[in-house]
Amino acid sequence: MRILHLTDHFPPVVGGIETHVAGLAERQAHQGHSVTVLTSTPRTAEGQTSTDVGPVEVRRVRSLLDGLRVDVHTFDLVHAHVSVVAPFTAPLVGVFARRGVPTVVTVHSLWSGMGAIPRVAATLTGMRGAPVTWSTVSRVAAAELRRHLLLGTPVHVIANAVEAPARPRTPQPDGEVRLVSTMRIARRKRPLELLRILDEVSRAVSVPGVSLTVVGDGPLRHRLEHRAVRLGLADRVRVTGRVAPTRVLRHLARSDVYVAPAVLESFGLAALEARGVGLPVVGRTATGLADFIDDGVEGLLCASDNDMVSALVELVEDRHLRLRMSEHNRRVAHGMSWSRSLATHERVYALARGRQYEAVLEP
Repeated sequence: MRILHLTDHFPPVVGGIETHVAGLAERQAHQGHSVTVLTSTPRTAEGQTSTDVGPVEVRRVRSLLDGLRVDVHTFDLVHAHVSVVAPFTAPLVGVFARRGVPTVVTVHSLWSGMGAIPRVAATLTGMRGAPVTWSTVSRVAAAELRRHLLLGTPVHVIANAVEAPARPRTPQPDGEVRLVSTMRIARRKRPLELLRILDEVSRAVSVPGVSLTVVGDGPLRHRLEHRAVRLGLADRVRVTGRVAPTRVLRHLARSDVYVAPAVLESFGLAALEARGVGLPVVGRTATGLADFIDDGVEGLLCASDNDMVSALVELVEDRHLRLRMSEHNRRVAHGMSWSRSLATHERVYALARGRQYEAVLEP
């Protein structure tokens, strides 16, 4: 199959959508598909440069007009990846789908809390009314998306995937409890709120050493580090900056608890990776984490920041609970594998192509 992935978000920028689309495109190419990515992300961004070498053809264009010049009829299917607002991708979706090419749209973000903005943006760009097959990355995201689409529009769930090897053993308690969070340090991920949570946990526990490692970088990094100094947490907080995936896994393997403070988390690739390595995960309810974190088994899901403080205090103080969850996550596979994800993509692609075929046959 000749697949065109259409996205505003692609490496060298680092984020959940970028990571997923790059991984999906590469694996589909290895399956034998002819895969092209059309993106507005430049080859050099955020101080990094992509080589664009590999089995996937990457076309980087500077404007929407350049995108419209692409002959979409050379592809069998278009798969568009959007967040809340996609100024490059969304207008092209409407045009390409109306040209008769089977089109799948995956919404990678939660549209809750954004009011009418996502629906208005999707309508103005022509994407909302286009003949497309809709999908999201989790059940909670699908429920949110349905509220913004025409009544009765089907929304499929295509879960993201992570293949992170479990650590060989769970670290034994040594007097310090190491919290970790992997994120793009930006407002949507709530890094400053994470610091407040750490401050309250540190004050509430009897354990002398509770530390936090933030793996990642982003526009709020300096503010995060300055806030840690003001709160007296400078000796407890470490920010690694951008690191290679293998180093991310090493940071996770040395940690005790993973913390996911974001409330607009449609899936949670980083949290799934931590769960796969073998860490208990503390995150928010009404997010995509609920698709792979069973509260009380793989971690603790919380309705508020105050509840997150209580959950972390419980895990810090109760080493038996912490070790039980760690061993469960280390020994029991989460099931969100790439083989499963690729198979789900194939099924949704077949639905999209069948729908387009039926539309052509309609009188």
